[in-house]
Amino acid sequence: MAVEKSLSYSTTVAFEATKTLLIVGPQPPPMGGATATVQSFLAALREQTSIRVSLVSTRLPRKYRKKKFLFEPGTMLRAVFILTQYLNKIGNCDAVLVLGNNSLSLTLVPVLLLFARLYEKPFYLKPIGGDLDLYLESKNKLLQLYLVNVLKMIDGVLPQTRQLQAKLSKLGCCNAYYVPGYRPSAPVPRRQTDVSEVFRLIFLSQIKREKGPIVLLEALRLIDKESDIRVTCDFYGPIYEEGQHEFHRELKRTPGARYCGVAEVGTASSLVGAYDTLVLPTYFQSEGHPGVIIEAMQAGVPVISTIHRAIPELITHGENGLLVPIQDSQALAAAIKQMALDAPLRKRMGEASYMKGQWFRTEAVVPTMLKFIFKESV
Repeated sequence: MAVEKSLSYSTTVAFEATKTLLIVGPQPPPMGGATATVQSFLAALREQTSIRVSLVSTRLPRKYRKKKFLFEPGTMLRAVFILTQYLNKIGNCDAVLVLGNNSLSLTLVPVLLLFARLYEKPFYLKPIGGDLDLYLESKNKLLQLYLVNVLKMIDGVLPQTRQLQAKLSKLGCCNAYYVPGYRPSAPVPRRQTDVSEVFRLIFLSQIKREKGPIVLLEALRLIDKESDIRVTCDFYGPIYEEGQHEFHRELKRTPGARYCGVAEVGTASSLVGAYDTLVLPTYFQSEGHPGVIIEAMQAGVPVISTIHRAIPELITHGENGLLVPIQDSQALAAAIKQMALDAPLRKRMGEASYMKGQWFRTEAVVPTMLKFIFKESV
């Protein structure tokens, strides 16, 4: 059995001398889970007076994004763009931290690691998302062996889920340490909802099929057909082009459902806090610790989600929310009805959600990461 390694929490960090951390990661636009993770991290670093940040963006400048190249659009130029920035800055840093998705982590990371070794700089990787194990398993044995050996050479791999940490440990990555997903805490007053009121749901995520909006709309229609419970659901998030026609068609068929646009950056906790329950019936393969679930927890809002990937690490069924099988509109409808009809249950789950959410505050997670990276006592 793999031994799980994790970092104990600390809310403060101070070093004898100012340290420079070279961060390689995505910058907006667009604003999504990956860029939100990096932005939350950078915001926390601004509160650390003993840390200086040097940043390498993995996003191409806008004027280059639509140009075509030999392989994938912009791939070669993107690599040159990242490496040029990286080589200009690595000599003046004390450590390197890469926050990247699977393709970046295991294509450019070997090159970035090589230069870090040449410059004798500690090198850390925090995968964005929770499916690095699936990415490795999808490769042939030879390539998988090569990629795992690259991961083993890194000073520390910092997966955001216990599930991924365990999988990496089984592959022999003894340098894998669990560092959870995080979002900055934002105290939000909770609206007390009486059972006689309209039950207000919110879906806040990228609107793509794998995030579950179509399943949720089906569940809402079942509730409308089979019961007298008054339920509304507001959908927030960018709509992906490949599924926009289906989403709008199903939305029009569903009583009480409406699309409210894209939420402003930094408003998720206060927005979710105005609703009775967050619903995220996701079956998205790369799901790690969804930021919106963490934000709902920190706002003291119960969550209905799915038994999928590492979601049960955040939501304990019956304690701070309800979990249903993926792509099961009947089970989802039943969970929504249960939550709608039981105000004391919602209150109890909301309180449990808030308490558990404190473990995923940026203010708690980031200082611990910094102490680990710079070899201070953790």
